[in-house]
Amino acid sequence: MSFIRVTKMNPCPICRQAGLRGIDWCRIFADGWIECMRVPSPKPAKSGGWMWRSQRELSPGPSREPRRSVPPPPTINATKLHRGWWASTDDEMRDAFARELGLSVAALKSAGAAWAPLYASWAFPMCDGCGNTLGIRLRANDGRKFAVRGSKQGIFIAKVPQQPTLFVCEGPTDTAAAVELGFFAVGRPNCCCGGTDIKIFVRRHQCHRVVVVSDNDKPGLDGARKVALEIGLPFAVYVPPAKDLREFVQLGGTRAMIENTLKGTIWRNG
Repeated sequence: MSFIRVTKMNPCPICRQAGLRGIDWCRIFADGWIECMRVPSPKPAKSGGWMWRSQRELSPGPSREPRRSVPPPPTINATKLHRGWWASTDDEMRDAFARELGLSVAALKSAGAAWAPLYASWAFPMCDGCGNTLGIRLRANDGRKFAVRGSKQGIFIAKVPQQPTLFVCEGPTDTAAAVELGFFAVGRPNCCCGGTDIKIFVRRHQCHRVVVVSDNDKPGLDGARKVALEIGLPFAVYVPPAKDLREFVQLGGTRAMIENTLKGTIWRNG
């Protein structure tokens, strides 16, 4: 079934109605269905999102617009692309990026941060639960987030020593922020996806429980619980006292602060 990815110029109409940005990962299909990755519906999708009917399809009217064929995305070698960009990125470039984010070069390197000159953006590998690179997430200097065309969605794996508790963040820079605090961390691609790959990851690394870091809003909290239940381990949901975990680090937040908060948290069974 042909579809188009939403963009800043053509955002997800379901996200827009819910007051969310909806400029990445959601899909609009040629037959009028919309796969929204943030707003739940009674019809869950295999990818982890939810299916919605477009308003145009629900409303009566004259003849439908003709379907436009969408060419398939190109096949890319994400591993080769990232390795090339990694090799050409020096620590001086990463140091400037680290200062901008309020993180260390070591934390960014653990998340695979590499400069992609073709896109004038920072690149982070997206992986499956076994660590195979499926695609590349890009972050432009103005903060825009998108992916190399042909990428498959995956999780962001920080290359650090394993620990019994895994922190599940949202996105690569928050994953790097968790590493900055000394945690064992992975990142999900958005608030409600990545549970299947993280479940494989925790089994491979013998994790005993997970902490899912969430934004303090309904989509974020619902998505965090959904991902935690898919992972299947005892879990807690942690909401930073800031916009996100990276801002928490910038404001002087510490690992001890988070651990003290978690002492009073009820751990639920996945």
